[in-house]
Amino acid sequence: MNDSKDFEIHYQFHGEPRHFSHQANHLCESQALHFATLHAGVGTLDGNICAGPLRLAMLYAEGLGVTKVQWKRT
Repeated sequence: MNDSKDFEIHYQFHGEPRHFSHQANHLCESQALHFATLHAGVGTLDGNICAGPLRLAMLYAEGLGVTKVQWKRT
């Protein structure tokens, strides 16, 4: 049985608004940051930023140009 839920992630990449849909069982702030960097094309699968503290993940994402990440269940 698939318990996946639909989420919508909004962020800015170098000031330009972007968004996408994502399916997962659950989602947290650091995972949303990670998926936003992947969607923007600046993150890597092997450098998963959600493995560390949230503040470091936010600083890393901001350094890549990804800011104002927000997510919600749809």
